[in-house]
Amino acid sequence: AMSGGDEPPPPPPPPCRDLSCTTRLGSFEPPWVNLSFQPRIDWNRGGVRGDCVVGEYNYIMPAFCEPPGRGGGQRRTGVPSEERLEAADIHSLGLAQAGLAELAMQLPNRTFMLQGDSVMEQFYNAVQCFLRREALEEPPDADFRAFIKRNEPLWKMGKRKMPPKLPQQTKNGMRMLFARAVGYEPEDLTAAMATANVLIINWGLHYGDMSKYRRDLEAAFAQLDAHAAKAGNAVLFRETGAQHFKAFDRRGYTHGEWENRDKSTDKFCSCSPIEDFGVNRQNGVLQEVLGTGRYPHVHLLPFYDLTRPRWRWHFGNCTHRPNGWNYDTCCDCTHFCFSPGMWRAHMHELVQGLN
Repeated sequence: AMSGGDEPPPPPPPPCRDLSCTTRLGSFEPPWVNLSFQPRIDWNRGGVRGDCVVGEYNYIMPAFCEPPGRGGGQRRTGVPSEERLEAADIHSLGLAQAGLAELAMQLPNRTFMLQGDSVMEQFYNAVQCFLRREALEEPPDADFRAFIKRNEPLWKMGKRKMPPKLPQQTKNGMRMLFARAVGYEPEDLTAAMATANVLIINWGLHYGDMSKYRRDLEAAFAQLDAHAAKAGNAVLFRETGAQHFKAFDRRGYTHGEWENRDKSTDKFCSCSPIEDFGVNRQNGVLQEVLGTGRYPHVHLLPFYDLTRPRWRWHFGNCTHRPNGWNYDTCCDCTHFCFSPGMWRAHMHELVQGLN
């Protein structure tokens, strides 16, 4: 971005090695990167438009997740290479990164569950990718399958009536599960605590009422703090990621929320940068609740700063999606195009948070 007037540009910042400084990185990827929001994603050719690959299981697994020697590293026609995506993602360059092996080493024979919305499921899909890519994958054994079956009645008492899905296992016995949840449901949380030692949770984007969000976090954290206090257990509550919907307010004072979007983008999709100060509403409430000191065993997992500068890394025009979601008006400034570096930086934060 140009600086005002004729003064010389400021010196470049020192290399960023921590998520807290990502916002100081320039917001423009190199000129060869193609992250436009139009035309629509090509769903039939691997969920791709330019350098945006839809960051979901069906699209990333065949393209990026085979181990080297089993088809990994081979270019797929029309899909950008992993090396290209790593060079394109300036927001992860210089950040400490980790793979799944570092997490598995910390959690042998323990159960690790991600619980949250579709953005959390994107992280779980990246974890599934690392599992295969790093050749750590074992089929879930009979014990694990029986364990899931035994806990099923608990989940049937909850609101969603759905036990966790996508069970995976590593060679050292770490078990992984994903449970969809967009808000606090006491029975679902009880079931989650009975199922997993280590819980990584986020609810946020689906809350519009911040006093309800605060009440729900307080009720949930009282339960989660007791769970995390037990030996071998841990709870990390993840910040809500940034959204980058274009604001309808001409001044552009916005945190990019869908609720405040310019409705014309429903027809011609375009995402936009958001102010690089402050936090969104949900994370403000989350920090206040954790800041009371009443829940010493519930730790914060940073995510907002990692996502805030990535306004160009969204699906954009996602119309004619095979699952029919918003078939003719799909404009997505919430979910992220796949970046291995982004998820490895997030994995590093997770490993640090469990240390």
